[in-house]
Amino acid sequence: MIMGRERLAEMSSRSAAPQRGAGAGVDLGPGAPWAVAEVFAGVGSVAHGFARAAGFEVAYLNDIDPLARDTYRTNFGQHARYDLRDVKDVTAATILEAADGRPMAGLLGCPPCQGWSAAGQRDAGDPRNLLLGDFFRLVTDIKPLFFVMENVPSVCDREELAAALRALAPQYRTWHGVLNAAAYGLPQSRQRTIVIGYRSDTGVIPTPPPPTHAGKRRVWDYRTEQLVRPTPDLLDSLLGAAPRIGVRKAAGHSMRQHYPADLAALADFVTVGDAVGDLDAESPRRVSAYGRRLRGSTSDPQNHRPWGHGRQLIDRMRLVPEGGRPPAEATNQRRYYSQAYTRLHRRGMARTITTNFHNPGSGRFLHYRLPRTLTVREAARLQGFTDDFVFVGHASGQERLVGNAFPPLWAEQIARHVAAELGEALHR
Repeated sequence: MIMGRERLAEMSSRSAAPQRGAGAGVDLGPGAPWAVAEVFAGVGSVAHGFARAAGFEVAYLNDIDPLARDTYRTNFGQHARYDLRDVKDVTAATILEAADGRPMAGLLGCPPCQGWSAAGQRDAGDPRNLLLGDFFRLVTDIKPLFFVMENVPSVCDREELAAALRALAPQYRTWHGVLNAAAYGLPQSRQRTIVIGYRSDTGVIPTPPPPTHAGKRRVWDYRTEQLVRPTPDLLDSLLGAAPRIGVRKAAGHSMRQHYPADLAALADFVTVGDAVGDLDAESPRRVSAYGRRLRGSTSDPQNHRPWGHGRQLIDRMRLVPEGGRPPAEATNQRRYYSQAYTRLHRRGMARTITTNFHNPGSGRFLHYRLPRTLTVREAARLQGFTDDFVFVGHASGQERLVGNAFPPLWAEQIARHVAAELGEALHR
């Protein structure tokens, strides 16, 4: 049962009593807008997803990457405080001062834990793994109404996360699990651990957002290399969570438990062709609903310059069939891991966009038709960035920002779900 508005407003005011910054002093009163803060913010895709979808005001962001801050300011201006500093030096007072009297609704964050990532070295001693503790330190000190954290899938089963969530009880009720971006309308089967926590005085127990996409349209299955209709038995394969051939333990986390029985009742999966087909000037496709949403009124999007591949590499990429694996002559007779030098299919979903998508040997990053890898803009489309979002700096830095970002459209889905669950708690 959700508490009454007056009582909850009183408790929110006590738990998030802000310190005023210089020049402040306006009493915002009981109708003050709810604020959110994002640490490890990158280009601010999560915070602004929450702002667009649920009306929160972005009060504070933090990261150590100057290019991320510059890109953020290029797109959003100076309206929110963006601190370029180590998160260890960020305190609750820092964030509450930036809120400037607005009640703190949520703390958002994607702590980098490369030591636990399947794409990294899996070094348990990597100091970046400790950043998980800094996020939960700020939750404990700020006591926001809710928090949302994202991380690599392997974090879901780490004792470090379990210990952090135990320490938050009974102040917070939490849910955590591995979800997949494609299930929420992204053209990318990006798996991520999502942690959602609600302050216990709201009386609300968090649940995962229900999937919105599967449908009945046939899509490309990279595992079997054929077009198939989504079924419960094929979901894991389509979403990249099926066990690799010859591997007994699942390589990913299944989404089947979150789906309804009738997949056809959901919207169709969004495919690579839906996402980037209209950007192909030589062979443009009809603009999909997804493409229209991202392109808006932008007729000539930036960050769409092809990479400077060498002639020999281009010739080798031409040999790779759409949606398929490379023949031996395309890799100089060398054996690579299963996704290296593979090509996307226009009727399939992309695999996880990383910070190295210019390199065809790093994953399934070949354009479905052209002898090149994805441009920054195409990767940004697969991540759910609108075409008017401009990435600044050198192309390699832009690539890093795109690959590290949490998909903005996915953040919007989570924001709507959180706002709906908290209901009256956010309408005091």
